[in-house]
Amino acid sequence: MGTAKRKMERYAISALESTMDVLEEQIPVVFDQTPHHLRASFDNALLNLAVNRIIAMEGEQVTSSILWRLADVIASGIKPTSDEPVELTGYDA
Repeated sequence: MGTAKRKMERYAISALESTMDVLEEQIPVVFDQTPHHLRASFDNALLNLAVNRIIAMEGEQVTSSILWRLADVIASGIKPTSDEPVELTGYDA
């Protein structure tokens, strides 16, 4: 693998980590601002919004591959964190 490609991959992982940090800070704030009677549906709504956003950006085929990869990751017991994100859109997705 070339040096430029490795640098791009490191940048992408760093950007993913930073984005996850921002979202991890903001999601609890949004949850706290959500009316109590809607909080039970919060996670499902968040997931649906995320999936619809990915479909809009990547298309249905790529999104289904990403979600399949995510299912594999979850089934294997890996928990993606901002310190150790899981690449879902790489060649192994």
